[in-house]
Amino acid sequence: MSPIGKKARFWPNWRVPSAFFPQALTFEAANAVILAGLAKAAYGEFDQAKAAAAGYGLTAFEWIDLTQQFEDVYGFVAGGPDYVVIAFRGTDPKDWKNWMTDLQATAARFDWLFQGAAEVGEVHAGFGHALFDAWAKIESALDKVMPKVSAESDPGQAANTTQRTLWLTGHSLGAALAVLTGAAFSMWTDQVKRQVNGIYTFGQPRIGLYRFCGNYDHLFHERTFRFVNKKDLVPRVPFRGWDYADIGQMIHFDSNNEPQLQSAEWNNFLSRNLQSFSDFFDIITRFGTGVNDHDMATYEQLVQNNVAKLDALFP
Repeated sequence: MSPIGKKARFWPNWRVPSAFFPQALTFEAANAVILAGLAKAAYGEFDQAKAAAAGYGLTAFEWIDLTQQFEDVYGFVAGGPDYVVIAFRGTDPKDWKNWMTDLQATAARFDWLFQGAAEVGEVHAGFGHALFDAWAKIESALDKVMPKVSAESDPGQAANTTQRTLWLTGHSLGAALAVLTGAAFSMWTDQVKRQVNGIYTFGQPRIGLYRFCGNYDHLFHERTFRFVNKKDLVPRVPFRGWDYADIGQMIHFDSNNEPQLQSAEWNNFLSRNLQSFSDFFDIITRFGTGVNDHDMATYEQLVQNNVAKLDALFP
């Protein structure tokens, strides 16, 4: 069974707000609902994902095959008249060991992976290598939906193109790829920069060491929102003891399914010491902790059920 479950639907739920705020630079619960739906849609087959995106008015659609980097991982670019979304699929829990290993979590300099970037710190080598290796596919798909504007473009055409905004989303491994994609669009100086309006992730693992995360937050802290459900273990890896840090603003759904910004429950959960991935897999195997809490369908349902409460967190 995939992380979203066999009975998951890939079209918008009737409770989903029809509005999306494409020019928003701060949190919008309506945007979170739609981006959660698109993160879940990334687990569908091509036709299912395309239909789901079209249901939100995003009729321009390009599929991204990332299976050379990770088994059964895909993404897509979907665009409409006002905004464009890049969404990445995560991995099935049974495949977590493919990227949650001590070797894969070795840190590598961002400017070593992305030649020409500024020296901004170190990122998870496995995620960084995968994104760089897939970059040509991501850029090609995005260019078809949201072409870059050249200096020689007709001013009217340029205005129509730049009115649309770019959004990134993903779940699990896909969430890590979404965040690093945002970083590459802004920090990789050899590439044409793209403005990213918002990054909404679900069950995201940590993606970099303290210095990189500080530089990332300097650019994106007010536009990055990490959703964490109850005792989902994935946002706890790689480990803080290895100098990995968190980015953006975390929204935690507690044991009562209530969204919290400063969650005492999550902080208590963090106090449980994890030193290696063997500890991580031991907890999952013996106790099942975190597997159900990591389910993307659950994340989507929680966001849908808490629109008013989520907006109240960001007055």
